[in-house]
Parts: sequence; C-alpha cells; structure tokens
Amino acid sequence: MKRYNHKPEDLSHLLSNSPLATVQQQYSLLQQFNTELAALLQLPDLGFCQVVNLKDGRAVILCSSAAWATRLKMQRDAILANFRQKILPDLAGLDIEVSPNGQNSRFSVQETAAKPYQPSKTALSEQTRQQLSQLAEQTAGPLQQALQRLLQGKN
Repeated sequence: MKRYNHKPEDLSHLLSNSPLATVQQQYSLLQQFNTELAALLQLPDLGFCQVVNLKDGRAVILCSSAAWATRLKMQRDAILANFRQKILPDLAGLDIEVSPNGQNSRFSVQETAAKPYQPSKTALSEQTRQQLSQLAEQTAGPLQQALQRLLQGKN
C-alpha cells in the first residue's frame, strides 16, 4: 500500500497563482474605482454609471445616458487625476461610454433574466381590426389561428 507523503499546502498560496486570484484582484480594483468615483461626484450610489473594466491600461466607465456621459467627460481630467493619485498611478486614461440599452451592465443582466417577454397591450384601431379579420378569412392554418387570437386580445 502506497503511503501519502504529500504535505498540505496553504490555500492562499494555491489561490495566489490561479486565475481566480486575478479576477478577484481586478474586482477589488474596480470596487475601489467605483467608490472613489462616487466620492468625487459626491453621490451615495452610482446607479447611473460605473467603472466596468480596465482595458489596455485605461479605465472604462459605462453610463446609463448620454447626459451622464457628457457630464463625466467634462470632469474627465479631475477624475483621471484622482484615480491616478489614490488608486493606480499608471492609469493611461479614461474611456467613457454610453450603454447601448440605456442601463448599467450590473442591472441589465438581472432585469432581463427576471422579466420574461411581454408583448404590449395596446388596443387595435377599428381599421386594423377589419384588415386583420379580412386577412384571417383569406388564410388557413396556424396563421389564421394566430390572427384570430390577436383579434380576441389573447397572446
């Protein structure tokens, strides 16, 4: 029977060389950036923007609207100087972008996962109803059934 001679290693030593450690370090750095940005803008919560990434030595700030992006661009030099002084002296610059869907990335994933697709409940005009009913009379099969459900207001 073979005897186990390998001594246990310290967990912090094992994790210090793993990809998990680099992810944790980057997350910690992004938290520092967001805390400092909130302090600089004198806001308790950054619901409209956040530092989301460090790419090529540049911090990427994602904003929920073009108005906030413009405001941050006007303060870019002060934000960059503050980040360099307090967090990362080697920071090359700032990229300020607007989220394509108008939401912060940390909220968009949760909201889209929680809300299933719901079609709008707007009423059909009388002219549209007549056109759809004529079309339903001229077709057959699944399309006819879908048009009839639409006319009845069921989805």
